[in-house]
Formats: sequence, C-alpha cells, structure tokens
Amino acid sequence: MKGMILAIFFLLSGFGNVAASEPSTTESEPPQILNEDQGFWYAQGKEDLLRALNRQLNLNTAKNVIFFLGDGMGVSTVTAARIHAGQKLGELGEENYLSFEKFPNLGLLKTYNVDRQVADSAGSATSYLTGVKGRYGTLGLDVSAPFNVCRSDLGTKPNVDSVLKWAQDAGKATGFVTTTRVTHATPAGLYAHTANRDWECDSQVPLANRHECKDIARQLIEDEPGRNIKIILGGGRQVFEAANDNGTTNWPCKRGDNMNLIEAWKVDKKNRDKSYLFLENRDGLLNTNLDDADFILGLFSINHIPYELDRVEDPKVGALAPGIEEMTEKAIRFLQKKSTNGFFLLVEGGRIDHAHHKNNALLALEETVAMHKAVAIAQRLTDNKDTLIVVTADHSHTFNINGYPVRGNKITGVGGVGDNGYNYTTLSYSSGPGFWKNVNNGTTDPHKPWLDASTLDVHNKTYRQLSQIPAYDAYHGGEDVAVYATGPMSHLFHGVHEQSYVAHVVGHAACMGPYASVCDVPKPEPQSAGVSTISSHFTILLMAFAVSTTMCGQ
Repeated sequence: MKGMILAIFFLLSGFGNVAASEPSTTESEPPQILNEDQGFWYAQGKEDLLRALNRQLNLNTAKNVIFFLGDGMGVSTVTAARIHAGQKLGELGEENYLSFEKFPNLGLLKTYNVDRQVADSAGSATSYLTGVKGRYGTLGLDVSAPFNVCRSDLGTKPNVDSVLKWAQDAGKATGFVTTTRVTHATPAGLYAHTANRDWECDSQVPLANRHECKDIARQLIEDEPGRNIKIILGGGRQVFEAANDNGTTNWPCKRGDNMNLIEAWKVDKKNRDKSYLFLENRDGLLNTNLDDADFILGLFSINHIPYELDRVEDPKVGALAPGIEEMTEKAIRFLQKKSTNGFFLLVEGGRIDHAHHKNNALLALEETVAMHKAVAIAQRLTDNKDTLIVVTADHSHTFNINGYPVRGNKITGVGGVGDNGYNYTTLSYSSGPGFWKNVNNGTTDPHKPWLDASTLDVHNKTYRQLSQIPAYDAYHGGEDVAVYATGPMSHLFHGVHEQSYVAHVVGHAACMGPYASVCDVPKPEPQSAGVSTISSHFTILLMAFAVSTTMCGQ
C-alpha cells in the first residue's frame, strides 16, 4: 500500500522531479531548450499518456464527412511543414504540431497501384475514393480496364462509384474544393470514369475515340454524380471553354468541339429549375450571398490556383483567386444548409505535389501549412460528435530531411558541411530539376560537382533544392503515407492498411454505399476504449510504479 501511495504521488507530481544542474549555453544552443530537463519530458509524457488512457471511442454515425487530401504530402513533408509553421510563429519549430497531428487516430496507407510499385495521383484517387485499387493513370475504373485505351465495348462493367456518389445516394449534399484544376486527378476521382487522367477535355482524347469516350470535363457537367455536386471550387476554366485565341496556353487543353461547358452547366440547372451561381474571382466568393443558390461553380483561374506564397506576396494574384482556407470555409458553410442528411466535402491541397515536382521545397511547405489551417477551420465549424474528418495523402515524394542541423535551424536553410567541404541544405530531393540548378558547371574538381549552398539564396521561393537524379519533374515516393482522423468511427484507422481501406471506413462511418445498412444494426454503448479497460491499464501502471519505488527503497 505504501508503494501504491508513493506511485500515485510520483504520477501526480511529475514522477519525482529533481532539480537538474543547468547546462552551459553555447552559441549553437537555443536558450529555450534549457528548460527541457527530465522534469519537462516526464510531465509531457504523463500528459500524453493520460490523454491516451482516457481516449473515448466515438461510435456515432457520421452525418458529415470532410476529406482532406494533401497531394504528395508524405511524412517528411508533414514533418518539415510542422517545423516551418512553428518557426513562422517564432518557435524553434520541432516542438510544433499541425492541426491534424493532434487528431486522436492515425494509421499508415500502402499507396501502390495494381500495376505500379509507386503510385500516381489518378490510380491512388481511385483507391481511396472508391475502395477499389486501379491501374496507374486511370480514374474510376478497376483493373479490368487498360490504361490509355478507350474500351467502350466494356460498357460500365469496370466502373467503380466513389464515396461522393455514395453520399448523394444517401441524400447528402456534396462538394469539393481544390487548388488544382477541377478536372485534375484527385477531384476527377470523385466523378469520372476514364482510361487516361489526361483526357480532361476532348482534344486530349484520341480522335478516333471522341464519340465513345467522354472527356473528364463533360463528365463533370453532364453525368452523375458530377452534375449533382452542389459546390465546386477550384481552377481550370480553360478546360470548359470553347477554343479561342485569347493568348491562353494549350495546356491542359483547348476544347475542339466548340462547347462551352460553363454555359452547359447553367442550362442544366435552369432546366432542373435550380438556382445557381458561377464565380470567377475571390471577391465573388467572399462577398456574394451564396445561401440562396442551389448550385455553385467557382473557376478562379485558367489553369491551377496560384501558389499560396504567390497569392500572399502579390496583391493582384491574391485578388483573383481565393486560398484553400477561404474556399474550405465557404464550402462548409454552404453545404451545412443544403441537406438535413448532412454533407460530404473533399478538400485537396493539390499544389503541394506541384511544388515538390519542381524541387521547390518552400512552396510545398507553404501549401501544406495552408492546408493545415483549412483543417483547423473545418474543426472549428463542425461538431466532432457527428463529423468525420480524414486527412491523408495520395502518395509521397522523394523529399528528404537530412544532416544534423542544430535545434531550431531554419528548415529551409543550410544544414551542415559535407565531406567534400561544401555546405548543403537540410532539405533535398532524390530526383528532380534541382540536379541541374545546383551543378557547378565551372569546376574541374570531380569531388566538388555542386554549388556550395551557403553561396545561394536558399530561402527564396524560386530556389530548387539539390536532387540526386536529374528529372524534369521529380518522381513520386513509394513509401506509406499517414492517415489522420477524428470524429465518428475514426478509431478504425489503427494500423497499416491498403489505401483502398479509406473509402470503406468512410462508407461504414456514414452508413452509405455498400455500408448503407450498417445503421440498421444497433450499435453498442460507447465506451472509452472501455472504462474498465482504462481502469485496468491505470491500475497496472500504478502497480508498476509501486514495484519500482519499492525496489529503489531496498
């Protein structure tokens, strides 16, 4: 009993903290870490442990689902963005947390496509949005459909429905937000069935197949579930407009069929006696009353939404296109009023991936931080009791945090000196155009082929980190990505899963799609992971400390 009392005393008082001698400071040691002695870490560990022991399982049905997808947001990106966000707040950075890193449940997802060891964004979108893994480059099709071949003879047999279609069938209002084109791989995974993700408009579909394989933009406007999506916010206006000579680029594509799909979208809503709003700029989104509209289509740029850093630094750019935070808030507020059955919303931070492809680490981190803020907005506007929020990535990137920089070193800065005597940055890539940007063309020394990072403006948004393999676009990374979740049934993310598992959890939590009948089965009484289980764990913990205290007294 005496040992038990001592254990309780130690547990509640910080595990018997003792005064530690103050270490000497050096120029490379930030003064903040001097308070991080054994007492600090015991107190933090105790707090984390008690939070885990008292974690309650949320067995409610998810009325609402908000799905955040960070394109290319691998674990190293999350780590670097966490540090970057903390340093922007004046902290050392490493101790910081992004909003979704505080979620109570997480797991790992295996991202491979059925035919590729390393995934692309289309095959992976099919996986996490439909619950079925597909081929590289295809959308909304199972393995029976070949890549880049229009097989109209197969009919709809290879087609797989997405969680957005499941939500519509369950009577929920649906929408999506993206910083890419609304016909890009991730959002297209919600509504399209196509053998090639690049078939965004008709001119990209093989000429011989245009009458039988509909392009992605037309599927969004004309077919289900696309035409029933309540709110669509993103970029890519060019894909929807008839070809013209207004100086816009040929990519992603110009329509060759002279269709104006924006007008077609309006006509469809008129014919269904529905009110609608078409938005073209940030002011329209922020200062127009959206509540009276049944449908909203916002296309804020010819191509993708500009990078967050460009929006913030250039008022002209910022005035044209809204950011992911603004679009997320508007979409949630709009959908909350559109159905008593709840809503489904996908939010994609798509330009994380684009920045990584060009080895622009700072741009990628800023895009990730913006998405972290959008997640915080979603948490603030919804109730954890009835809203499942999932945050994950489609794939990783060959993005590295390396060296032994001191604590608090600027994450985008120089991390150390290599064995060749040259400075290197903490962040680097295994592949990409940064190879050429850092080559020392003027050297004849084979041991010093690279430029010294200390001589470069490494904190500039245009700087491209060093890469090992030269490539016009950096390659994707094939390691597992994390999935973070909070809300009803979020505890079902608990280990290493196939990426396709995500859609099954979403369907089960919201009782929709193949899991529509789940709600007909009575659920057990919610438990804290079991009150009795927590009590037993707590008792075992106290007994362990009692034993250790007794042994120390002998």
